[in-house]
Amino acid sequence: MNQSWREELFNQETTNSALNPLVLPMTNAQSLRILDICYRTWGRWEEVAQTIAQYKLAQIQMKNFAQEHSLRSPPILPYQVWVVGKIGEIFCGLAQGTNKLNLAKAIVGANKSLYSRKEFEAEQIRFTQPLTGELQNV
Repeated sequence: MNQSWREELFNQETTNSALNPLVLPMTNAQSLRILDICYRTWGRWEEVAQTIAQYKLAQIQMKNFAQEHSLRSPPILPYQVWVVGKIGEIFCGLAQGTNKLNLAKAIVGANKSLYSRKEFEAEQIRFTQPLTGELQNV
């Protein structure tokens, strides 16, 4: 897993129309590239992510969007990449030889509020606002 995935996710360049790239969907290939993982790893981590209601809602919205616009696969929101990346950090921190999937589900289940869109937006602000030299209580 790419250790600097947050920087890659949050520091994407704005579009020519000045839209924030963190509100625009991306392709599955882009999300895999940001996290530096393979499709099978994404699927395993996403299994844990689907236990989070806001993640599941985003996934359903993107599937509906794909069907409405005849896309081959649903686009992925930066929020979804962020959730899967945070879950990947849990997986990477667990000891080899343990049942990582069940442990990760238990950890996420006990801390679901840490995976909300509100937390995603707060982390986005921390990464995108320049430091002013003062301690910020974010």
